[in-house]
Amino acid sequence: MYRPLANNSLNALLMQEMMEVLQLVETDEEVKVVVLEGLPDHFCTGMDFNAASEGSAEAIVGNDPNGYYNLLKHFSGCSKVIIAKVEGKVNAGGIGLVAASDIVIADPGVTFGLSEALFGLLPACVLPFLIRRIGYQKAMWLTLTTQGVTAERAWQIGLADELTTNISDSVRKNLLRLTRLDTATILSLKQYMSALWIISEETQQLAVDKITSLVSSEKVQLNIQNFIKNEKFPWEKS
Repeated sequence: MYRPLANNSLNALLMQEMMEVLQLVETDEEVKVVVLEGLPDHFCTGMDFNAASEGSAEAIVGNDPNGYYNLLKHFSGCSKVIIAKVEGKVNAGGIGLVAASDIVIADPGVTFGLSEALFGLLPACVLPFLIRRIGYQKAMWLTLTTQGVTAERAWQIGLADELTTNISDSVRKNLLRLTRLDTATILSLKQYMSALWIISEETQQLAVDKITSLVSSEKVQLNIQNFIKNEKFPWEKS
């Protein structure tokens, strides 16, 4: 992911390009692993507020309001192992990318946070995948506190699988083992694991409807615009 001027935030184009890459490699049985990497200081900071300030969910997700959720669902259901190679800051929708990944390898300096509730939003599409990874209560805790946690704490609650100062070497070592797996085995495992969880069409509709209605609301729009223009949180309004 490479949007340095936007702190690696997510917009419709980036999500579309990510999905296109995943769909392209899905038909290649020689590809066993996809490594998701951001920038050294920002892995992904979630929703692009500049797009959100245009007043509609369509400004963020383009013509597909399910785009972000479908991306996370593809992570958890495709025949490739998705490794999140995490450095820098991870916030909001970036947490969803991490939670939906199969293996998360993080630098000890990473911070993880869900800030949506500060603006009257909810991490609606993130939560089904986050709960699956770290559990109901810890997902509720991260959502309510809205504060970033250290990589060490993220590892303790299961958001990160491995912490290392030599993140590239760790990815390399994982690849040595993972590339020996058959893609059919990877897919079979993911399908079985998904059948044990609540990632369903009903869950997706609920999540997409919730975030679409919240992003489009007047209150949330004012909060976002105030943050963009004045760098102030809602409670700091003059």
